Amino acid sequence: MRLGVVASLALALVGGSTDAIGAADGRVVVRPGERVRRGDIVLFEAPAAATRRCGATGKYLERVIALPGETWSERRGVVYVDGRKLLEPYLRPGHGDTLSRPTLRVPPRHYFVMGDNRASSCDSRVWGPLPANNVVGVVVRVKSS
Repeated sequence: MRLGVVASLALALVGGSTDAIGAADGRVVVRPGERVRRGDIVLFEAPAAATRRCGATGKYLERVIALPGETWSERRGVVYVDGRKLLEPYLRPGHGDTLSRPTLRVPPRHYFVMGDNRASSCDSRVWGPLPANNVVGVVVRVKSS
């Protein structure tokens, strides 16, 4: 089992993703090569589209919402995957949004990722699905500094 520790990540977080993992000033421990599942928080290199649309560069954290081949949509802030409402117990009240977006099919070797602070997160809703090659690893824990 290979683990990687990424230090000083607090300056490179998207939206409110740290809310879900609880430590904005900690070290993020990731497992490179781990199978990515819905609900996982992943560490990734910002894709070119994120740089163009959000000014994002470097490494970021987001939650995986939809997997390759699945469909994603949002209606009045409620997320649907393959037409079914996604239960998201990790979202804090007041951190959602009320937007609606059309259905999108996640391409092969991509993930649809979103920040837990939906109202202020620049994520796949803005810059599109995340290429799997950009994923550094799945977050397994956060260590306090």
